Order: sequence, then structure tokens, then C-alpha cells
Amino acid sequence: MRLHLSNLDELIQNVRNVHAKNYLNESIAAYRTGAYRASLITTWIAVCVDIIEKIRELSLSEDPAAKKWEQQLDKIQPNDPRAMLDFERDLLNIACDELQLISTIEKSHLERLKDDRNICAHPTFSDDGSQFSPPAELALAYIVQSANYLLVHPPVKGKVIVQRLYELINEPSFPEDEEKAFTLLSSENNLGRVKDSGVRNLAILILKRIFRDETGVSQELLNRLSASLSAIQRLYPEIYAEVVSNKLVGMLSEANDTRLKRIFPFLSLRNELWSKVEHAERVRIEGLINAMSPEEISKYQVTRLVDINADIRNQVFEKIDRLNNVEKAKVIAGYPSVFFKDRSILLFSESLSFDSAEFRGNQLLLPISSTFNDKDLENVFNGAIDNTGSYGINQVLNAGAIGAFFSGLYTETKAAPLSHRELWKNFWEKISEKGFSYKALREKLTEDQYIDPEVENEEDDDDIPF
Repeated sequence: MRLHLSNLDELIQNVRNVHAKNYLNESIAAYRTGAYRASLITTWIAVCVDIIEKIRELSLSEDPAAKKWEQQLDKIQPNDPRAMLDFERDLLNIACDELQLISTIEKSHLERLKDDRNICAHPTFSDDGSQFSPPAELALAYIVQSANYLLVHPPVKGKVIVQRLYELINEPSFPEDEEKAFTLLSSENNLGRVKDSGVRNLAILILKRIFRDETGVSQELLNRLSASLSAIQRLYPEIYAEVVSNKLVGMLSEANDTRLKRIFPFLSLRNELWSKVEHAERVRIEGLINAMSPEEISKYQVTRLVDINADIRNQVFEKIDRLNNVEKAKVIAGYPSVFFKDRSILLFSESLSFDSAEFRGNQLLLPISSTFNDKDLENVFNGAIDNTGSYGINQVLNAGAIGAFFSGLYTETKAAPLSHRELWKNFWEKISEKGFSYKALREKLTEDQYIDPEVENEEDDDDIPF
């Protein structure tokens, strides 16, 4: 919350701690009566009280740094003003460096308040006897700064909570779902009470875990890390944009090939970050795709990017076209895509064994068959009928379980091709002429009245002798 200079009544209502509120109320009252020195002195006291109360509050939440300083505070005796002054002198350093309650810039502003307070609270021995008299604008600015920097905010958590959240994200219990991750991280106990620097550090830690850590990254962990980045993006969009713009490129350029390959499953979750990848790293990524084995392409989910990343899609096409048919089928089966449709139909048509025909039909064609148009379906039928296998024997129509594939294909394509009835009737007629009849497919065609019911031969009663 950032309050304007004139909203002093609203400002005082938003101060959290009752003791700090009382002091700031006195400061505002002094300011309104023109007692600017008194206002400035009381503002500084409000800052000191607020930091001390935040130390105690954080100590209750088991913050080790806060517990250490609370113990130091409790050791100060009421009759030891020197210890009190020493502690007061260190308060801003504690708030900034130890607890991250304020930023470095905010600390520098409050240091000026402390210096001016010292001038106001002690006589100056100038030659003409004049004393420092702060202008109204300065007293008001300090009131607003102290509130905006400290008094209206809960005790935000710094290094300790960043490490705790990072460890939490790495736990198996952390949700992989983005919405659930957002609900968890947006809590006041988590990212809801972290300074901007803490959010930035957490985002950097997540990216480092992906691209710098030599330890492997499972798909489940990658899902959790991505869901965490999504939550950070929603909660702190400017910080997220800054981190990915300034840090991602450097991490990619420093990554060896093993770590750089993680970019593929990462982009399948966060493809919007492709725009942050510079040309030099895109060249490396293209080289990676060309050098990867079919097993690695499947392992790193490269084909998943075909649907969402046009640049990588073209590189994958070039890579796949250099593979043999067996390798092509395995790679495409890892993630069947409509962009592989023509290649998948051709692979099915060129099957050299019963097993390959069934595998390619079920794993390459069925998952995308709802997108088929008339031409696609016609190509599947023609490929199945014209297949000659390795030894002149049709490996598609003769495959033992191919009838189940055609039955599934019929169901999946009912809503798509404009000439569904005509195409399936013609296909049935052609395979019937070749002596093939698949029971499951025949039942569906009969039920939808695409073909006539099968006529059973009636026995001739005259042949019965009794």
C-alpha cells in the first residue's frame, strides 16, 4: 500500500502495531500544529518501536535471525542506556540486512530520518546560535516514508522463508496443478508476506534448479517448479518478467548439453518463455535436436512442442524425416500430433508386419483421427488396401487385431468427414471383395444402416429325413 501525502487520517488507521500507531499519531498531531522538530523525533521513535515489535513477531514464527536479535534485546537492562543506544543504532541494519524488512534504498531514506532526528533532539553549537528547523514538507515526507516502508506492513519474511518455500516446492506434496500452487503460494504465510527481493531470489533459485543443477529433474518436479513460476508470475508479474529477461538467457548459455535439453519439457509447460531465448541459444537448441537419438527425443518430450512452437516444429520435422520408419513411428507415438498426420498415415500404409500395422494404427492414427477430413480417411483406406508388406502379403488387412482399430477409427471419425457414410461403405465393399470381414466394424456399420445386415443361410427342411 502506498499512501499519498495528504491521506494522514487514512495512514494512521492502517498502521498495524498499536504502539507504533500511538507514536505516529503524536507525530501527525505535532506536524499539524507546526511542531516539526517534535514530529520528526516522534516519527523516528515510531520506526524504532515498529522494528522492535516486528522482531518479536518474527521470532514467534521461528525466524532464527529474529530470535537472535530478540535475545539481544532481552539482555538490555533498563539502567543501561548505552546498550539501548547501541541497539537503536543498529536497528536499520537489522531491518535491512538481517530481516529484509526494508530495502537498501528504503534504509538510506530512513537513515536520513535518523540523522535529522539526532540534529533535532540535540542542541547545535553554531556561531549564530540558530537551531535546525525542519521544513513542513520534510516532516511530512518522513511520516509518509516511515508508514509506506514499515508501519503499515506486516513483518515480511526474507532469506529464511525463501529457503523454506524453495524446499517446499521440491517436496512431493507440493501441487503440480498451477491453480493449487497459486492458492498455496499466495497465502500470507508464504509469498503473500515476502519482500520483492525475496520473490526475485525464489524465482532465480527455481530457474537455477532447472538449468544449473547437475541433479536430474523428474517430470513431477518440473511440473512443480513450473507451477511455482506461474504463481510468481500472477502475484508479481513485473518481478517475474525481470528475472526471466535477465537471468534465463545467461543460464541457458552456461548450461552444458545435458542441462540444456531440459529446455524441451520446460517449454512444453512455459512456451511463452521461448521469446526470451536469444538467437545464439536457438542455434544450440537446433543442434541438440539434430544430434538427439530417437530415444532422447521421446525422453525429453521434444515432439510435444510441435503443437505450440512453430520454430521447433520445423526442426523436429527435419529430424524425423531423416529417421527410418521404425524410428519415426516410435518418436511420433510418444506424442501423436495432428501436425504429424500425413506422416502417420504414410507410416501406417507402409507397415511391414502385422504388429507394426496394429501399433501404428492404434498409437499414431487413433489419437488424432477425430481431426481427419475426407481426404485423410480416404488415404488411410487406400493405404490399408494397397499395402503389400515385405513379401507381397497385405500386413494391414491380415493383422489379427486390426478389426478393433477400424472399429475405433469408425467411431472417432463419425463427426468429422463430410462423406463419412460413402467412404466407409466403399471401404467395406472393397475389403469384402478381398475376403476380409471384421465383426466389430460390421456391427457398427449395420447399426448405423451403412450396410445391410448379414443374411444367415436358412436350412432346407426337405433335407431332414424325419
